[in-house]
Amino acid sequence: METKVHKFRFYNPKPISIQCVSYEKRLKLLAVARKDASIEIWDVNYSPYLIQVIPGAENASVEALAWVNNRLLSTGLGGALVEWDLEYLSIKNSVMLTGFAAWCLDVDNTKTLAAVGTEQGYVNLYSVSDGNIEYKRLFDKQEGRILCCKFNKTGNILVTGSIDTIRLWNANTGHATCRISCNRRGREVIVWDIGILSDNTIVSGDSLGRLTFWDGNTGDQVESFLSHKADILSLVISEDETYLYCSGIDPVINMFKKIVNADNPSETRWVKNIQRNIHEHDVRALVINDRRLISLGADGYVTLSSYPPKEVMRIPPMIPMPRTSVSAAKKLLLLRYNNHLEIWKLGSYATDDNGQVIINAGIKQRPNKHNNKEIEKDTELPIISKSKFEEREKSLEITEEPIKMASILAKSKKQILCCDISPSGEFIVYSTDTHVRMLKMDEDQGNVSLQKLNVNELKSCNRVLFSEDSQMMVASRASDLFVLHVDVDVGATLQQKIPTRKYLKEGSILHIILSTQTPNGIYLAAANTTGEIAVWLKKTKKFEYLLNLPKYHCVPCAMVIHDMILFISYVDQEFMQYDLAEQKLMGSGSKSIPCWGQRKMAAHSIVPHPTREALLFTDETALWVLDKHKIPEYYEPEVKRRPDIESSSRVNIMPVKYLAGFHWLTNSEAVLIEILPEKIVMQLPPIMHKKKHNMVISK
Repeated sequence: METKVHKFRFYNPKPISIQCVSYEKRLKLLAVARKDASIEIWDVNYSPYLIQVIPGAENASVEALAWVNNRLLSTGLGGALVEWDLEYLSIKNSVMLTGFAAWCLDVDNTKTLAAVGTEQGYVNLYSVSDGNIEYKRLFDKQEGRILCCKFNKTGNILVTGSIDTIRLWNANTGHATCRISCNRRGREVIVWDIGILSDNTIVSGDSLGRLTFWDGNTGDQVESFLSHKADILSLVISEDETYLYCSGIDPVINMFKKIVNADNPSETRWVKNIQRNIHEHDVRALVINDRRLISLGADGYVTLSSYPPKEVMRIPPMIPMPRTSVSAAKKLLLLRYNNHLEIWKLGSYATDDNGQVIINAGIKQRPNKHNNKEIEKDTELPIISKSKFEEREKSLEITEEPIKMASILAKSKKQILCCDISPSGEFIVYSTDTHVRMLKMDEDQGNVSLQKLNVNELKSCNRVLFSEDSQMMVASRASDLFVLHVDVDVGATLQQKIPTRKYLKEGSILHIILSTQTPNGIYLAAANTTGEIAVWLKKTKKFEYLLNLPKYHCVPCAMVIHDMILFISYVDQEFMQYDLAEQKLMGSGSKSIPCWGQRKMAAHSIVPHPTREALLFTDETALWVLDKHKIPEYYEPEVKRRPDIESSSRVNIMPVKYLAGFHWLTNSEAVLIEILPEKIVMQLPPIMHKKKHNMVISK
């Protein structure tokens, strides 16, 4: 049976640029701060996966981040050092700084000291051990703002960069021990980023595009490279100090390598090694994650690259999952934006007198592919074929276009954490960090009215979903689950609160899923940010604890319950099945799937097929179909299928750039929400102009 798919392309959330990042090497967690002051926590142990989002606030800023083991600190133009509660995603502690706005923050290797550089030239030093933030000392005041700071490996020296000046400080006394002038022939030089090696060599990137090495003992310049045509905003040094990367407004990423003199092994020098063209917009942060380089900046993409072999993966700047939901009964689509929601009525296709769909006679024109050879492309899977998919794809004749029914602005324009629409299409619920709001929607001949309903005893939540009959709502906040009864007259009333700390011992809740009504009752499964998964069962009035699944070594990225079997996809591309009725693990499904482990993206949803014994896995760039016999079908462009894959286990992927959501409407009708890359590019800031062949052109 052919499936009729609505390709919905009216969803265009604004990309938000990235300001700064911090990487926790032991836990392999990446904290990313965006321009709207929101903070994202990414697990980069395997396939990168967004596990938590701290909502931003209006007129707030985050200019620097730092990890203290599993604690996260930030500072910004508000003039405070903030510690974040990663369970409740709110401020845990805040300390005001001397010197007003702060531009930089660093923590020493022992995770005991934090230094903050401010607008008025003060360095604030704090003790951050034992879970506290305690004032320790104030360094001598310097002229001008402090834009970057970095501890050496022993923590007894702090190096700071500002306009025209680099200073070395004794961290124990707060006095400067060396001052280095960066002024070049009267030209102002802004030191944007800085690093320090074990031998006290200082590395700086400045506004003239120069990467400079300084002797930290004498203050002399050792080497200097005009590596970029504009400001170097970020540099990162490898753990063994044998190579480094730098980039900035000129978004070329340059790698420099330390070379040992063959005649005199005690002498070393730095040489330019490779150059990477991965970005078109400003690169504001660089992180080394094992053999991968993570680069981020004004385009909002999280980009991972490595060489050799040359691989590039870009994760687009999209609203965190789940970002879409549907009411199949009324063909309504709910779209989540940063601080508002949109409700769309999906269109209709034409049918003939026999009820058969009418195929569009016109030839479907495909957009020309972007052919900029200077920019390294996303790495393709080596076994992909799109030709058969294109042969089967047909364009239907449309009788009704999609219509936007309503737009709902969040209270006080706050960032929306989660939302859902009931399967009946009657109720819409969303939550910010301070309140939960439920609306009843009525439609009369195209006129839409929204009525506010009460939500009792639930102030905020990070996940929310409706049951199949729209009479129950389940929400999560931190480590608690809330079960509410939904009534059209009364609103949502709390029926049960489930504290999960006894079963999910660490972290906060990452996923919640509900099953449909089964012979045993309704199953509720929850997973936390450390990978623990627990299941509850509702037979009569309340959910009762049923079991804990064996803990896997990484976090799940997607889950679904279908036919009393819990299907789980993990960020390392492992795929597990657990029989809830028999309470036994059915084993892994990934080892029998050709090339499944070569997937680069983590799945963000699993959707059961309504008519086949199959599951659909979605990620940012593709939709995978996996049947009961573990035979994957997928479609992706431009590379022929390898001959060593048997026809009985053929793999095909439906390519989508970028996939925001996929939902079934009927047994043979679905909606696919797609965000076109060019729509993202159109909303990005201008890029740096480059001069080529005596002409100034834009890249």
